[in-house]
Amino acid sequence: MPDNIYKPAAHTRLRRIIVLDTETTGLLPYDRIVTLGAMRIEGDELQRQSLYLVFDPRKDSHPGALAVHGYDDWMTRFQDLFADLAPKIHRWLSWADELVMHNAEFDMRYVQRELRKADVEQLAQPTFCTMERARNVWRGESAKLDHCLKRIGLSRRERLHGALEDAYLTAGLYLHQIGSSGRLPPVNDWPNPKNLRAVPPRPAGVLPRRTPKRRSV
Repeated sequence: MPDNIYKPAAHTRLRRIIVLDTETTGLLPYDRIVTLGAMRIEGDELQRQSLYLVFDPRKDSHPGALAVHGYDDWMTRFQDLFADLAPKIHRWLSWADELVMHNAEFDMRYVQRELRKADVEQLAQPTFCTMERARNVWRGESAKLDHCLKRIGLSRRERLHGALEDAYLTAGLYLHQIGSSGRLPPVNDWPNPKNLRAVPPRPAGVLPRRTPKRRSV
């Protein structure tokens, strides 16, 4: 009997990509994540599913970082700890075959550190860095995200850097870099983080010291 008869059909699926971005309290190794935004790509099509979360980083943001992301040190005190949501975040990101970031080394360092501090397994997928690809393609030119976006006809809507908007824009840059004809769906407005909690009125004067907070799980 020919060996090509009755063979089971080969099942294939589209490649799964998650594009993510973080905003942090600063750039130093001991800084923490303030917000995380992530979007899914299947094949070369951006999906509707997204993840957008804000956290209590347990420390104030450096003034330069605060000017970039705009998440007030008083407001962040009343948000979830990353550790409380770490299992959910890990499950959501584990859907991907590959993780894409603009400056992957930076973002992965903070994400993996937060997972480790929460006693959650590290992410094991390979990463793709759109910034490194930009440096190879546009040699001698700036590889900053805004500058890369300008070259391909994209730009941010908001003055402040939102992690979800930056993930969306990085997805557009990634699709361009891999030669995809896929287009980004238009976005009229960017939502707040899904877990954003209401905050009591800010006290006058210098903020009091942060009180201890225990993880809830």
